[in-house]
Amino acid sequence: MSRYAPLATHLHHVEPGEMIRLNFNEIESILGFDLPSSARRHRAWWANENRGSHSHARYGWLAGGFRVVGVDLERESVTFVRAPRSRAKKRIEISSPQAFEEFARHVLEDRFGVRLQSRGAHAVPKAFDFVSADSAIVGDAKYFTMVRGRNLPYAKFSVIAEHVWLLEKLGARKKFLVFGNDKRVPLEWLKRYGSLVKDVEFYFLTDDGNLTLLNRS
Repeated sequence: MSRYAPLATHLHHVEPGEMIRLNFNEIESILGFDLPSSARRHRAWWANENRGSHSHARYGWLAGGFRVVGVDLERESVTFVRAPRSRAKKRIEISSPQAFEEFARHVLEDRFGVRLQSRGAHAVPKAFDFVSADSAIVGDAKYFTMVRGRNLPYAKFSVIAEHVWLLEKLGARKKFLVFGNDKRVPLEWLKRYGSLVKDVEFYFLTDDGNLTLLNRS
């Protein structure tokens, strides 16, 4: 039995569809030994790799049915999400825009390799949902649906246009909007106004953690 098996056992008891964040000390308590120094220094140690030298992933969180979606080396914490099983993907229960924003934060931090906070950026008088410490990465979350499930949400289209305009005023290296809930909303907006977007990226994030770029800025 792998010495990382206790982590798999611990994760097996987490409710389906939930995220769980553990700090390094908690993981060490579960395992009964100290994590290697590379776990505290290198984000790659926490990669969801099932082959090669990543036996800690294979017999630890992956064996427990989870995958890592966020690593905060500064705070020494890791966020796990239950992985989809077979072809029927297990979705995370996201019941509000706030829950989506928090979930997106974990996924984006793992994607960009930096911590993202909600705060103002540059001289724009607005607090964005995701801002890196150096303000080089700035983005916002949008959890929109079509009207009555089929009609175009023109009021929400106006909100998207406003945020694109604000983001393009920034001197950030990467500017983006991340959408959840109904993929048709950003796609329909891009179909009509995408040619006017200069350098703002549109992403769609599914409830099982798949992040897809919708446009090429």
